[in-house]
Amino acid sequence: MTFKTLLPALILAGLLLALAAGLRLAEGNGMIDGETARRGVQVAIGLILAAFANRMPKQIRRWRGEQADIREQRALRVGGWSLTLAGLAHAGLWAFAPLTVADTMAMVVVAAATVLTLGFAFWSMALCRSTDAGSAHS
Repeated sequence: MTFKTLLPALILAGLLLALAAGLRLAEGNGMIDGETARRGVQVAIGLILAAFANRMPKQIRRWRGEQADIREQRALRVGGWSLTLAGLAHAGLWAFAPLTVADTMAMVVVAAATVLTLGFAFWSMALCRSTDAGSAHS
């Protein structure tokens, strides 16, 4: 990770912490209740996940025209799509669903997207290795 990509992440983390502190302060002053503060932070977390996941497919290195590059690009696209949708679902659940539903289902959605992303990446990597092994013996 370079400074070019690290700085926006640090700024976003600082904004999330400021939001959490602001919501806690508003709760302490009786302006909002605890549930609203919790929902606000969770919605922000879901939107941040969606924003970072949306950038995943754009993180591809220089194209070398190899099969590994194609599989890497596919894995990043699958991860980007699944985690972006999971982040949006997380935010939507925390914004509109009952608290007990949001608490469980938001974790399930993000966990499923993570398993899908990792599973596709490992499957793609295994395909790449089996293709490389087959071409090395020829």
